Amino acid sequence: MTAPRTFIKAARQTSEKRIGSEGLWSLLRRHMVLGLLIIATVVGLTYVVLENMPKRYTARSTLVMTLLETRVRATDVQLESFEMTRTFIETQMDVLRSSDFATEVAVTLELFDDPDFVGPPELGTFEAPEIRRERVVDKLLKSYDIFRDGESLAFGIVAVSENPEMAAAIANQVADTFIVISMLQRRQVIEQSIAFLRDRVQQLGENLSQSELELADFIRDNDLDDERLVDRLRADLERASAVVDILSAQQGDSEELAEARRQLEQAEETLHEHTRSELSLMRMERSMELQRARYQTSIEKLNEFESQLQFTGEGARQVSVARVPVEPSWPNVPVALVVSAVVGFSLAFVIALLMEGMNNRLWTEDQTVPVSGVPNLCYLPRIKRRGLLQRQHAPLWFLLANPYSAFSEALRGLLTLWFNSGESAKLIMVTSGLPDEGKSTLTVSLALTAAREGMRVLVLDLDAHRQGASKLMDLHKSPVPITEVLSGELRGEPVVVDGREIAGLEILPVRTRAHTSPQHLKQLLNRLNTKLRYRYDLVLVDAPPVLIIDDACRFGPLVDATVVVVRWGETTQEALSDTMERLEENGMNVLGTVINQVDLRKHRRHGYGGNPQYYHYAAKYYR
Repeated sequence: MTAPRTFIKAARQTSEKRIGSEGLWSLLRRHMVLGLLIIATVVGLTYVVLENMPKRYTARSTLVMTLLETRVRATDVQLESFEMTRTFIETQMDVLRSSDFATEVAVTLELFDDPDFVGPPELGTFEAPEIRRERVVDKLLKSYDIFRDGESLAFGIVAVSENPEMAAAIANQVADTFIVISMLQRRQVIEQSIAFLRDRVQQLGENLSQSELELADFIRDNDLDDERLVDRLRADLERASAVVDILSAQQGDSEELAEARRQLEQAEETLHEHTRSELSLMRMERSMELQRARYQTSIEKLNEFESQLQFTGEGARQVSVARVPVEPSWPNVPVALVVSAVVGFSLAFVIALLMEGMNNRLWTEDQTVPVSGVPNLCYLPRIKRRGLLQRQHAPLWFLLANPYSAFSEALRGLLTLWFNSGESAKLIMVTSGLPDEGKSTLTVSLALTAAREGMRVLVLDLDAHRQGASKLMDLHKSPVPITEVLSGELRGEPVVVDGREIAGLEILPVRTRAHTSPQHLKQLLNRLNTKLRYRYDLVLVDAPPVLIIDDACRFGPLVDATVVVVRWGETTQEALSDTMERLEENGMNVLGTVINQVDLRKHRRHGYGGNPQYYHYAAKYYR
């Protein structure tokens, strides 16, 4: 038998929680102990690992390249200066990282003879000297690095070693070696230029001497040192020309005229030859002057470079000297612990999310309503335990002793909600999906609360297997067969608590097994419903768990509505969903759920929300 309902029924679905800022904080609070344990474990393991790790020390020195460099061009033997380009500076950085440069540093620091720098070879193996040198150089290259900020001419040399003195020594020696090598390279360039100039001066001197000898021989061979020779040759030429003219005019002997003309030609040839010799002499003198000028210039350049060699500058200068570090740079224990704490927190948060996602237990009505499709009627607090042994109070005694407790107020609120909703049902079945979810406690507690409100109440204990309601009401009478209840007079037993009978409250334990067809049983239950509605104001039926025994569904026609008990933090979504499906399949009218055994302090601390967060108002009335 069912009655019309005014409660709004929601569509059943799987509970999906969205975590906001408050939900996130609640999530952290719920798993605070686990989170703190994970963080402490990660931090502790990090500290142990850091303490066992070898410490490394870092030292830093700084080099600055000189702005100008001087060099000689062998083509024209000129001195020139040029600004260092980015390519040149990056090339110098590559030199600092080269194996040859590292070898020079290792030789200066005597690292090839240091047995502790790279350690001994593996036990039982022989290490050739060449292999050891390679190991030393490789480790040295890994021990330091070169940094440059932007377009700066400054190089930062950072050396790392397990020995602080070694770290400082490497950083300083790299700088010193680079300075020495750069200075030697400059001196080498100047020395090469000086050697080139010396060879050139010697060659030019020899060429000049040879030219002078050739000039002297040429003058002597061509009588160019006789200043009056030209005048004589011209006089001879004029005389021969006059003779030819006279003989030609007299028209004398032809042989004599021919001889005179031959002498004239010879005089002309001699004068012309002398003139050509003078021109050749002038060319030889100009060439010799050029050689003499080159020779003089080379001597001057040679003197300049020989003077410059004494004042050769360094290619770089060290502006910051590496000092022996006092504290290790690695491991940085404070920073590492902070990072490990952040990692531990992140890990704890992920684990908390996984646990929250995997936890399908029900804690709030936000979870039960989407699963059950019916409203949650009440949060029923857990009854406070007593004594050192944490013994549990009997619910009836607790209600009488604590009339203003949160437990009592929650029950009164449930009754108020029920009657204010306009429900006409008087027979209510209280059941659950699985055992030990508190249905019997809710049944007897709600019955006592209604009786104290002046109502005539009957508790039908249909759970013949456990008789939970009968035990809680301290009734030791054998259950009455269901056939007698259906056919005979109803005779409920009064309820006595601490020797005092509770007015208006009765209990009737019933043995539900009967050889009656379901159709005939349904007819008898409908009749019994009418009889009970006439005699009592409220009948609470304590039925067995739905998923264990089918008595709740079999006796469904007896009641007007059903309330499903959900144990806080224990009942799973699957159990509630299966329970609701079973009841709906059998046509049961489910009013709603009651979340039972709520730990108010944990509920409030974990931020589950709902009415229980205000129940602490009545906590002072507990005793």
